[in-house]
Amino acid sequence: MRKSRFKLRNLGTLLAYRKARKSRGVSFWISALRDLVDADGPRDEPRRHRHLAERLTKLTIYTIAVCCMMFSMIDLTMTYKRSPTVTTPETKLYPMQRINYPAIAICNVNRISRRAAIDFAHELLEFESTVLTANLTLSDITHMLSLLGQLYLDNIGEAESETTKLLHTILERGYNGYDVNRIMKRLSPKCRFMLRKCSWEGKDQACDDVFLLRKTQNGFCCTFNYARRNDGFGSSAQNDVFTSQHIERSTNIGSEYGLSILLNPHLDDSFYKILPMNGFKISVYDPLDYPDATSGNVREILVSPKMETYIDLDAIIFDSTENVQKYDIQERDCLFQTEHSKIFHGYYSYSDCIVHCRVQDIFQLCNCVPFFYPIAGEIGNAFAQTCNLKDLPCLKKYRERWRNIKPRFENTMVPFDESEFEGTFGYLSCDCFPSCSDVTYSVRSSSIPLSLTELSWGRSKYPVNNHSVVHIYFGKSDAIKLRQDVLFYWYELMSNYGGVCSLFLGISIINIIEILYKLIAWTWRSGAIDKPKTNGASAQTKDKIEENRDITKVTTIAVQPAPVQEVTQSIHWREIIGALPKGQLNDLLPNLLSEH
Repeated sequence: MRKSRFKLRNLGTLLAYRKARKSRGVSFWISALRDLVDADGPRDEPRRHRHLAERLTKLTIYTIAVCCMMFSMIDLTMTYKRSPTVTTPETKLYPMQRINYPAIAICNVNRISRRAAIDFAHELLEFESTVLTANLTLSDITHMLSLLGQLYLDNIGEAESETTKLLHTILERGYNGYDVNRIMKRLSPKCRFMLRKCSWEGKDQACDDVFLLRKTQNGFCCTFNYARRNDGFGSSAQNDVFTSQHIERSTNIGSEYGLSILLNPHLDDSFYKILPMNGFKISVYDPLDYPDATSGNVREILVSPKMETYIDLDAIIFDSTENVQKYDIQERDCLFQTEHSKIFHGYYSYSDCIVHCRVQDIFQLCNCVPFFYPIAGEIGNAFAQTCNLKDLPCLKKYRERWRNIKPRFENTMVPFDESEFEGTFGYLSCDCFPSCSDVTYSVRSSSIPLSLTELSWGRSKYPVNNHSVVHIYFGKSDAIKLRQDVLFYWYELMSNYGGVCSLFLGISIINIIEILYKLIAWTWRSGAIDKPKTNGASAQTKDKIEENRDITKVTTIAVQPAPVQEVTQSIHWREIIGALPKGQLNDLLPNLLSEH
């Protein structure tokens, strides 16, 4: 006799309904966790036959994997938060033709011209106040003028000497309050005397057309390609115009196509030297920055007389994408040029920030600004006082303080020790960030003796006495460009999260989405089944119930062990419950479920 079968469509609906009602209890979630642990087990192995140790092992493995995954994802997120940007080499073949040629400052080691000092002494000797102050000769006044060299911070001597006070009195009475800027510019060696011949890009140029007398850290020097027209910060630089469109760029490489200068040191005109040597100090720096060696953005080369010097330039470009600007300044650790525009007017640089910080500190302590520094508008205005001879004691007192700058990030190997600055009245603490777009120039210099008695320059010849020849040029056609970009874009961060999930649990983001989808769908279906059968039920649920109540084909079930004739008829499933004794129904249902 053929074994009885039963199609359990309506019975399955009943069981699902009862299961949905029981799912509200804690036992449902325990059962769900057990299903997760046994999900990868053999499908034909009954759950009750699995050993408890096997289940605990699987649960432990899953727990450890989930913890490791969460730890890795949290660590990845915190790393992204701490340093959201990354700097990588973009190219090593960035063309030199697209890089600004650096600004060049040529300063004579002799900072006061003897001829200019004698001429100035004659002018002072004609003042009646000079005669009334002291009975001085021309030689005495000329010698006294060398004391003006102490206005350079690195050369302050006995600032409280009687001779210094006397010179200050003579200048104060003679000019009714003297202008240090005008006097120091007058006493500085003139560019037209130092620069004999100039050429740029292989073409001869008039030196007066390409070089200007400008303020630098070494006083008034001859500068080339210095784009800042005015020296000042803040409100004092409101009329300052940066002619960036006029910054020179070198179109060719090699010493023949750079900047070449024939220099004459005029050793007989030496009066006050800032270094114990003869010759020139050449500074290489960014065209938009004030040249300040303490900021690290200035390269200096010393050129001796009777030498031909070759200065080979190189550059590294650092640029940041616009996406970096979306992050906080502390996170990206740099400032764009357009930021802090109130002070720097759209041309922020780390070097200018250091200078501005130092100028503010000098003004607060000594109530003046040295003549060679730009004037800061926030602490001064058109009437800001320039330091003169009477301010030398204060400048000498805090000189060491302005040389020392506290780093923003301490070296873990050599921690910052404040006790080392106890005798120097402290140090500068400047909250200056690097620039997000910058060019760093590097130089390599080599010199050979200039033993010629006559030098050919173009079509002309010049006698060589103590002259020097300098060639400043780019030696390579390409440079390195670094790019700062965000560490992860949103899609890269999602990809990393997916990789972590795949590593520890063997799942991906799409699997998580599928789990969420199935959970939502299961919850919706459970809620739909759990709704009571009332007149307020939805039409779709009623249709399903009515459809399940129609007709179900059921095979005749053997109630007694004796064989009976096979009969097939359509009955309602509730008739089974009413027709069979309670005990036989309980024995029958497991068999029916296993058959299904």
